[in-house]
Amino acid sequence: MKKRILACVLTMTLILMLLVGCISGKASTKTSDMFEYIGYSSETSSEIVYDTETKVMYAISEVAYNRGTMTLLVDENGKPKLWEE
Repeated sequence: MKKRILACVLTMTLILMLLVGCISGKASTKTSDMFEYIGYSSETSSEIVYDTETKVMYAISEVAYNRGTMTLLVDENGKPKLWEE
Protein backbone atom coordinates (compact mmCIF):
# COMPACT_ATOMS: atom_id res chain seq x y z
CA MET A 1 0.00 0.00 0.00
CA LYS A 2 2.83 2.43 0.85
CA LYS A 3 4.50 1.70 -2.47
CA ARG A 4 1.31 2.56 -4.36
CA ILE A 5 0.92 5.88 -2.50
CA LEU A 6 4.58 6.74 -3.06
CA ALA A 7 4.26 5.91 -6.78
CA CYS A 8 1.15 8.13 -7.08
CA VAL A 9 2.84 11.04 -5.31
CA LEU A 10 5.95 10.77 -7.49
CA THR A 11 3.85 10.55 -10.67
CA MET A 12 1.77 13.57 -9.72
CA THR A 13 4.92 15.54 -8.82
CA LEU A 14 6.50 14.72 -12.19
CA ILE A 15 3.36 15.72 -14.11
CA LEU A 16 3.10 18.96 -12.14
CA MET A 17 6.73 19.84 -12.84
CA LEU A 18 6.23 19.26 -16.57
CA LEU A 19 3.10 21.41 -16.67
CA VAL A 20 4.69 24.30 -14.78
CA GLY A 21 7.44 24.51 -17.40
CA CYS A 22 4.87 24.72 -20.21
CA ILE A 23 2.61 27.35 -18.64
CA SER A 24 5.18 30.14 -18.35
CA GLY A 25 3.98 33.10 -20.45
CA LYS A 26 7.14 35.21 -20.33
CA ALA A 27 8.48 34.06 -23.72
CA SER A 28 5.24 34.74 -25.61
CA THR A 29 4.94 38.24 -24.12
CA LYS A 30 8.56 39.02 -25.00
CA THR A 31 8.08 37.85 -28.58
CA SER A 32 4.94 39.91 -29.13
CA ASP A 33 6.70 43.02 -27.76
CA MET A 34 9.76 42.41 -29.90
CA PHE A 35 8.16 41.97 -33.34
CA GLU A 36 5.19 43.66 -34.99
CA TYR A 37 3.23 41.92 -37.75
CA ILE A 38 3.04 43.87 -41.03
CA GLY A 39 1.41 41.50 -43.49
CA TYR A 40 1.63 38.33 -45.56
CA SER A 41 3.54 37.79 -48.81
CA SER A 42 1.81 35.24 -51.04
CA GLU A 43 4.79 35.17 -53.45
CA THR A 44 7.12 33.82 -50.76
CA SER A 45 4.48 32.23 -48.48
CA SER A 46 5.79 34.17 -45.50
CA GLU A 47 4.70 36.64 -42.87
CA ILE A 48 6.43 40.02 -42.87
CA VAL A 49 7.35 41.45 -39.44
CA TYR A 50 9.64 44.16 -38.12
CA ASP A 51 11.69 44.55 -34.95
CA THR A 52 10.04 47.24 -32.82
CA GLU A 53 13.38 48.59 -31.54
CA THR A 54 15.45 48.70 -34.73
CA LYS A 55 12.61 48.80 -37.34
CA VAL A 56 14.49 46.12 -39.35
CA MET A 57 12.14 43.95 -41.45
CA TYR A 58 12.11 40.13 -41.58
CA ALA A 59 10.20 37.43 -43.46
CA ILE A 60 9.08 34.36 -41.47
CA SER A 61 8.57 31.28 -43.65
CA GLU A 62 5.25 29.42 -43.65
CA VAL A 63 6.39 26.64 -46.03
CA ALA A 64 6.16 23.19 -44.42
CA TYR A 65 9.81 22.12 -44.82
CA ASN A 66 11.31 25.30 -43.28
CA ARG A 67 8.45 26.80 -41.26
CA GLY A 68 9.57 29.49 -38.81
CA THR A 69 12.81 30.40 -40.60
CA MET A 70 13.47 34.15 -40.28
CA THR A 71 15.13 35.93 -43.19
CA LEU A 72 16.46 39.47 -43.07
CA LEU A 73 14.97 41.66 -45.80
CA VAL A 74 17.45 43.92 -47.59
CA ASP A 75 17.15 46.86 -49.99
CA GLU A 76 18.80 47.12 -53.43
CA ASN A 77 22.13 48.11 -51.81
CA GLY A 78 22.21 45.11 -49.47
CA LYS A 79 21.42 47.15 -46.36
CA PRO A 80 18.70 45.95 -43.96
CA LYS A 81 15.27 47.13 -45.05
CA LEU A 82 13.70 49.44 -42.45
CA TRP A 83 9.99 49.79 -41.69
CA GLU A 84 8.60 53.27 -42.37
CA GLU A 85 5.25 54.04 -40.75
